[in-house]
Amino acid sequence: MNIGRIFRKNPHRDENGPSVIGHPTNVTQIVHVRRNKETGQLEGLPLAWQRQIGNLFTQAERNNNPDALIHAIKYYNYSMKKKEPEHFKPFVTEQDIDEESEAIDLYMNSDDAHQSRECLTTSNVKILQPTLPELSNRSETLPALPPKQFGNKLKVNNLAKSVEDLTLEAEESPVLRRKTQDYEKTDEDILDELRSICNSGNPNDRYSRSNKDLGAGASGIVFVATDLITRKQVAIKDIDMTKQHRKELLLGEIKILREFKHKNLVNFLDAYMVYDDHLWVVMELLDGGPLTDVVTETVMKEGQIAAVCYEVLQAIHYLHCRGTIHRDIKSDNVLLGMDGIVKVTDFGFCANIVGDEQRQTMVGTPYWMAPEVVTRKQYGKKVDIWSLGIMAIEMIEGEPPYLKEPPLRALYLIAANGRPQIPRWNTLSSDLQSFIDDCLQVDVAKRASADQLLQHSFLNTRIDLSTLTPLIKAAKKILHKA
Repeated sequence: MNIGRIFRKNPHRDENGPSVIGHPTNVTQIVHVRRNKETGQLEGLPLAWQRQIGNLFTQAERNNNPDALIHAIKYYNYSMKKKEPEHFKPFVTEQDIDEESEAIDLYMNSDDAHQSRECLTTSNVKILQPTLPELSNRSETLPALPPKQFGNKLKVNNLAKSVEDLTLEAEESPVLRRKTQDYEKTDEDILDELRSICNSGNPNDRYSRSNKDLGAGASGIVFVATDLITRKQVAIKDIDMTKQHRKELLLGEIKILREFKHKNLVNFLDAYMVYDDHLWVVMELLDGGPLTDVVTETVMKEGQIAAVCYEVLQAIHYLHCRGTIHRDIKSDNVLLGMDGIVKVTDFGFCANIVGDEQRQTMVGTPYWMAPEVVTRKQYGKKVDIWSLGIMAIEMIEGEPPYLKEPPLRALYLIAANGRPQIPRWNTLSSDLQSFIDDCLQVDVAKRASADQLLQHSFLNTRIDLSTLTPLIKAAKKILHKA
């Protein structure tokens, strides 16, 4: 055996002539994103990132908070890339969050993460993350003046759309598909397992379908039915399984739903496989609609705000005690009964039905996000407490901070400003001010836990939930939902 032939470096070499030099292969363009030590400006940004930044941020903002800008655009592009239709939005654990943080880093360093039709080349790009200082703690005093507004709501929506058009369009990194590749069950296996955990009976024997549909989404329709035994109305989501690409996610979410029962959660009631390829998920129905309608169309008293916060906190505390994080506390995910009962949902009924694109733009709505969600520092259960504080601002002001801003800019302002400005701050009672302070501490260690907040004096000012009924009726009348 000719050892030299086996190990020779160039298989195309001509024995009788000079070596043949081939074309370069696997060429990689390395782009290092860094801060200039003298000017503080960011250098080496991919072109697609430069376009996004140039549309939304002033030069002063880029210079003053470059680290917040990097965090925002990194999270935004990952989130938009990850965006996919969901049947429900399952609760998460801290392990899920750790894996997501790792996935973000892996995605941003993947070969094609920064390719875009806006790029001048198709070369691969890798990111060198700058060293990031700790966020300043602004929670002890009111924040600075409100950020610059970018025109009216129509212009903002158009601008947000243009930014989405510039979103990075890489093929999904193999690293991010690790769990899917490891999952060996076939679709038929998953359907068999779904059948095994579903009620084997005929849902039409138990539920009488009304002619009232709550809406339709990519994964199916939701309609109202009457339970023939309890005589109560329920919401049933009819999911066409032939249109579901990630059936294993749906299976896992149904298993999660079955485990959680609490008076302040919209509870899962039953599930049926119908005609072999349709899944019916039966949930509690709250006929008062989302809290969003009340906060946007009426004015709430502090006692009513305290009552809603108390009910939502009990749901958060229940989840936290079970090692689970909601991660999307906001008025859209708080549903009301006509008697004022308050329940938290995260099962996608509102998100898949109500077409408010501004509030539903990203995977995880940015306006209620804690700073550590964007910066990925000390990210854990207390993100729900921050979101509760933002929801309290909703109940005071009628909307969360930065709602008129495009999502990418909102993420930047959350990371850069920490605690947002509250215009009506000086009109609030000291109890409510203290409650919001405890929720909106940028330093996670100083932010209250759900258990601590349940003991807060502000919650002692709550009034009966039935006082919400006139507000619910007024909102329904204004919105023509009565």
